[in-house]
Amino acid sequence: MITLAPTVTLWDAGEFITASKVLGVPHPPGTPLFVLLGHVWAQFVVLGQYAWRTNLMSACFSAAGAGCLFLVAQRLLAGEERWLRIGGAAAAAILSAFSFTEWQNSNETEVYTVATFSIAAICWLCLRWRDLRGTERPTHVLLLIIYIAALSIGNHLLALLVGPAVSVFMAYTLRTTPALDPAERRGEWAECATLTALWLTLIAVGLGSTILLILGGALVLGAAVACWMAGSRAFPFVALAVAAIGVSIYAFLYIRSGLHPILDEADPETWNNLLAVIRREQFGSRGIFDNPVYFPGARNPGRNATILTQQFINYFQYCSWQWARSLPLVGMVAVALVFTSLGFFGVTYARRSDAGITYLLGTVWLVTGFGLVIYMNFKPGFSLFWNQYQSIGQHEVRERDYFFVVSFQVWGVFAAFGLVRLIRWASRLYAVAARRGAVALATVIALLPFVFNFRAASRRHGADATVARDVAYNLLQAVEPYGVLFSYGDNDTFPVWYLQEVEGVRQDVTLINLSLANLEWYLRQLASLPLRSFDPAHAPPIYRSLAPPVPPSRPALPLTLADIATLQPFRPAEDQVFQSGPFALPIKKGQVLRTSDQVILYTIAANLGKRAVTFGVSSGRGSWLGLDAHVVFQGLVFKVSPHADTVRQWIRGIQGTMVDTARTRYLTDSVFQFGKLFSVDTIELDPASQQVATSFSVPFLELGNAAAIRGDSATALAYLRRGYHLNPSPQLAEIIRTLFRR
Repeated sequence: MITLAPTVTLWDAGEFITASKVLGVPHPPGTPLFVLLGHVWAQFVVLGQYAWRTNLMSACFSAAGAGCLFLVAQRLLAGEERWLRIGGAAAAAILSAFSFTEWQNSNETEVYTVATFSIAAICWLCLRWRDLRGTERPTHVLLLIIYIAALSIGNHLLALLVGPAVSVFMAYTLRTTPALDPAERRGEWAECATLTALWLTLIAVGLGSTILLILGGALVLGAAVACWMAGSRAFPFVALAVAAIGVSIYAFLYIRSGLHPILDEADPETWNNLLAVIRREQFGSRGIFDNPVYFPGARNPGRNATILTQQFINYFQYCSWQWARSLPLVGMVAVALVFTSLGFFGVTYARRSDAGITYLLGTVWLVTGFGLVIYMNFKPGFSLFWNQYQSIGQHEVRERDYFFVVSFQVWGVFAAFGLVRLIRWASRLYAVAARRGAVALATVIALLPFVFNFRAASRRHGADATVARDVAYNLLQAVEPYGVLFSYGDNDTFPVWYLQEVEGVRQDVTLINLSLANLEWYLRQLASLPLRSFDPAHAPPIYRSLAPPVPPSRPALPLTLADIATLQPFRPAEDQVFQSGPFALPIKKGQVLRTSDQVILYTIAANLGKRAVTFGVSSGRGSWLGLDAHVVFQGLVFKVSPHADTVRQWIRGIQGTMVDTARTRYLTDSVFQFGKLFSVDTIELDPASQQVATSFSVPFLELGNAAAIRGDSATALAYLRRGYHLNPSPQLAEIIRTLFRR
């Protein structure tokens, strides 16, 4: 695909690429199938960088899924002329593949295109089952459907949402076209019941739900009895075995974790830990009846009509993005209304052409659209309802359109059927010109998503094409050899993992994620993390020109298992002082010290004076602990330096801490990478990329402030303008105007 991201993207992609490279365990539920697919794919496809290869895998799975939907659409259009049948099916494939969310998913290393391919493939296999009825082969197709569904649990549970559609399609087919032989009819119904019961069981396995597993097991037993009585005695046992073989992909997590890979989230090397990973216990739980804006529990006011309405508004917002995302709001909505109308026309046309396929696709659309809105119970979207929910904690941290991607694809297929109906209507006029005009119009409409989503969905052409790699590179290069870097979120952690483990850049730096530092398994892994050598070839010249750094003799967090077991949140009963050499930090009575806070203090105590301890610019710099007086800003990190506020050679910066302007200037002007952010006059970024750009603006603003303090207005103006370009604000614009008037 010509718009593939050239490298890693933000959010989970960096973690998935890293896991594929090192055969590691990413965040729960572990996605073992995706990790293995990525690892094998990248071993055989040797073109381009490693990240480009895994991005290509996503694109290929998306294309394969569109191909399966082409086959489904072609079957529904079987009664049309050949040119219209092929053209309509091609339109269905194009509209499904180039809907905004699917196209964006296709350009990064993520699990969703594998899931959409699984759903599309199962839909096609349902039609093959219908074709083969009356022969000995339909049960083989059902077993293949079961295997794909079970195996897909190791990628993403989204693929299992095709289950209700399969059951509805089979039931409709068996009811409307029953087999002539009564025994065969009973056998087919029993096999349908077995598949439905197995689907519920697979859902239970994917969610790690004991109650659902017991219910699913009981239903499977009942279906097995029905199969036995109907004469299809082997089917339920073979189906169970096939499902077990598919689910066994999760054994990879257990086996691989026991070998202690460099990436081993949640440490699933024991049965209990493996279950915790499958159940996603690390992320907590939110009930379907909870109000998502509040914490779950007895005090949760419960989900009400207002929040449900807002969730559906959010879903329809995502729907409006699918067909012309790069257009202004009015144009985007207008195009969305066209495709909405075409979809409704297509549903009525499809219902008359092949009701079975219509019920199959319609159920998929309903479950993956409205059904997911109800089940997922998301907080208000990132871009909506800020007048009512003013805290970021009351919103999703990112747009969640990717969860509903299958419903958008299916609607694209229905819209293609609407285009076929448009052409048929024009053909009834018996006017060649009308028919040709309708074909031309339908072709233009089918290509609209490709044209108007190209810039928006592409991760290669935008100013933010390389921001994920750039932020990782800049953070690591701001840290001195063998230093420690504290991060906090996904977007300042996963790209760093990628850069260190996949590209081998600055592996000497120890990254500590403060969100994960509250978890015991993560601390155990940090304490046993192997020390890796400093490679001057991947470091700035300033580090190469210094005396060769002495490798530390122990890990950055030298804790024993007994020490880790004692790390629990607590409140001091009286005022205390944390002392480590010249470093003294008051700890107030009643101040809550989380496990991650204690990790910070342990790290400072173990490494101060031996290697640099730094906070990434977006990690909070330990201000909640009162560390501001003991840190100095350099580049994109805050380095712990006892009593930094007394050092005269540094300048107090706009963030309230001291700034090492010499080091910051060197890193910013000579080392840091900013991709295409300065190649355009105005940058328009998604929220996550804008947060990175905001972080990138900080050194420019600090250098501009320092130059202004020295009276160098020209230099101050140059730096502030670059900072404003990355993070425009009215206040900064006024400062720049004031300096310019001088």
